[in-house]
Amino acid sequence: MSSVQSRFTRLLDRGFYPAELPPVFKTTNYSTAARNGLLGVTEAKKRKYASHVVNFDGSTFQGNLRTFGIINPVSYCFLGQKISEGWPKINSVYKLSKFSDARPSFPAMNADGRAITSSPLSAKRRHLQHLAGAFPLLLYLDINRFYASLYTHTLPWSALGKEEAKRRFFNKTLSGHWSDTLDLFVRNCNSRQTVGIPIGPDTSRILSELLLARIDHEVWRQIKTLKAADFTHSIDDYKFGVFSQFEAEIVQSAFIKIIQKYELRLNDFKTDLKQGLTYAPKNWQREFDNVRQLHGLAAVEVFFDCLYRLTQQQTGSNVVGYALKRFARQLASNAERQKIAEYLQRLLFAAPHHARWVFPILLGLYRQLGVSPQQKRAIVWGIGISARRGDVVTLLWFLYAALFLNFHIGKDASDSCFSLDNPLVDLMLVHGKELGCATLNPSQLKRRYRDAVLSDPAWVLCYEVERRNWVPSAGIAKIGSNADSENYFAALAAEDAWFYQADPSVFSLSSFSGWPLSDEAFQLEIAELDWGDVSFANHQFLLSGVDVYEF
Repeated sequence: MSSVQSRFTRLLDRGFYPAELPPVFKTTNYSTAARNGLLGVTEAKKRKYASHVVNFDGSTFQGNLRTFGIINPVSYCFLGQKISEGWPKINSVYKLSKFSDARPSFPAMNADGRAITSSPLSAKRRHLQHLAGAFPLLLYLDINRFYASLYTHTLPWSALGKEEAKRRFFNKTLSGHWSDTLDLFVRNCNSRQTVGIPIGPDTSRILSELLLARIDHEVWRQIKTLKAADFTHSIDDYKFGVFSQFEAEIVQSAFIKIIQKYELRLNDFKTDLKQGLTYAPKNWQREFDNVRQLHGLAAVEVFFDCLYRLTQQQTGSNVVGYALKRFARQLASNAERQKIAEYLQRLLFAAPHHARWVFPILLGLYRQLGVSPQQKRAIVWGIGISARRGDVVTLLWFLYAALFLNFHIGKDASDSCFSLDNPLVDLMLVHGKELGCATLNPSQLKRRYRDAVLSDPAWVLCYEVERRNWVPSAGIAKIGSNADSENYFAALAAEDAWFYQADPSVFSLSSFSGWPLSDEAFQLEIAELDWGDVSFANHQFLLSGVDVYEF
């Protein structure tokens, strides 16, 4: 069973950054520094501190852009403390629902992975297979822009019920309730705004599930036709088993009224009613089992033939992420390295937004094969196209690849990155300049961040650059100055907290969290490993962070 301390430690050390970012974006000594330097601050000061989210766009596995967010580490610390201490009460709200396939929980302190876990893929598949076998029709409903639309005042509504929370508010008795306090600290993370929470931090999953549990409870209570196992959902993606179109209309109408009550709206473009074979279980993962009996060139060709074909057929599924992570070790050790590298490069050119899944294997192959001018051009091309599209997550992966391989991307590519005016990109450019991999004008950087304060999104660049003395300048130096409210960042620095990794070890193959890769994995002496060692039944531990279609 988790403790307050273990929950706090996991949230800060494993749940701060979105999982989509490259390995350089990882915290060190954060929870220890926060515990020693920030938790002793008075409650009044904690409630007063407000900051701004670092917002940036990044591609989903389907290629469309989604806005991610990074919370200021001081605000995140104070919010993490409230969640860690209030976890039993949060869990009591979760128990209102029995229908969630993505309910967060805290694993043991020493467990691998993110700060929180949810139901495994196998459990989600079982629930959907039940619906497929128990009902002639399946109704798909999705909440529109769920995280961006989430109204923070729904946190007390979720805990108490909307009517009771409203009654307490008007009677001036809501203040002091744990959910109202949580509402305050959530708003403080996002410029005191009442609408929207960032996608990426693990705290957002915990908070959003509070509202979903209340919605589930109301759905169960108000839609009388539903039985115990008639619906399920993974975050905001709901599926209901029904027996007729008339019943589906009743369920949909009731669901719309319930979510509107909590300031949410239905995504009409994802509403669907399927029947018979149209919602048959899609076990496309099984098609990769054909590769298990093969070795060498035959295994490579069959694998990529399957990968390319299924990527086009299963557009709603993360085929690339699933396949590359599941078979990463076998691809790494296969003797047909040049052929594998060419297939992966082809995939990058066709869909650069898959960089997150391609580079862990491709960079290892480059280290074995050497990096040619052609391959360098491919990475520079990816930097340019990602920058033009404003896809910051993919751009950061291409920049990471250039730093990993230690080559200069050129002035034009560097300028296209700087034009985005994003502190994450700027930080990687500064790091690249230090390594001789990027071009950057220090005076332009100083002008951009001269008037910034550390409660702004600029904190991530200013804090890390100043601590490493990468750009000596009074314009960049903010820690302990008037730009550092209450000297909070000075306290973090004094306890040696870091929010960016520049040590050479971050450019090793073992730095890819959750991947079964290391320098040894690319040695050919293990090339005869049986592909059958990684079966669909036992590969779950490899798939953390892989968003695949559950059905």
